[in-house]
Amino acid sequence: MNVQQIARDVYCLIGEAFDSNTTIITNGEEALLIDALASREDAEVLRQFVEAKLKKRVRFIICTHFFSDHLAALRLFPEASIIAHRNYNHTFDSERFRTEEEKGHFVEPDLLISDGIRMLWGRYALDVFYNPGHTMSTINIDIPGADLLMVGDNIVGNLVYLKYSTPDLARAALERLHRRSRSRVIEGHGGLRGGDTVANALHYLDSLSENVAKARRSAESDDSILAIALEECLRPGVEGTDFERKFHRRNLETTVERGLFSQPALACEQLTGIN
Repeated sequence: MNVQQIARDVYCLIGEAFDSNTTIITNGEEALLIDALASREDAEVLRQFVEAKLKKRVRFIICTHFFSDHLAALRLFPEASIIAHRNYNHTFDSERFRTEEEKGHFVEPDLLISDGIRMLWGRYALDVFYNPGHTMSTINIDIPGADLLMVGDNIVGNLVYLKYSTPDLARAALERLHRRSRSRVIEGHGGLRGGDTVANALHYLDSLSENVAKARRSAESDDSILAIALEECLRPGVEGTDFERKFHRRNLETTVERGLFSQPALACEQLTGIN
């Protein structure tokens, strides 16, 4: 388990399974978690860290979305109240090829939100807001006092992941994040990143759209789309990783399968009724 201490009362723990993470914010003798890792082994390491090292009791767990690679520790803190969006079960049920272990991660949330809530926790005010992009149950958390934005899987590396979404929804989610103007970001996988990650993801989405349009003008458009290199879509100066290459490939396959980027962008914020 990779542990990053972000402030005297904020920690990010990155698990072995899928680099899925959890963020811990302490408040006196209690702790709040954001997301809950991907495997039972990682979840047990988290429990030991919180209870034995920090000597805290988990009071709340906020789930940015309800895919099973972020739920593994929910059962280990039975006294904690679990906070999720009201669409949580749509996200969990939409998964495919779950293992028996992953199915067992599910725990019914205690508190459901619609548009958002504001929580005072320790020395921080947490703005928990609905931000559908990766999924229709995604919530993000802005922590101005820590100059920190928790984006879940609305950003993956310097990309967006379109398998469960659309370009329009992804763009609207990124634009909401961009307006927050935080200099530090934590995604659902990996550790602390710079605030320019949001602009990088917006650039990727725009460049992917442009490259798909060019490919569609060719005689063999599907093959041309699948041949779009990650480097053609990344912001200048940003180097692609193997992790990003995997999700870029999936984006290309999803684009071909579902005909993404074939319609003009819609006013997504008007459609969803949020801003």
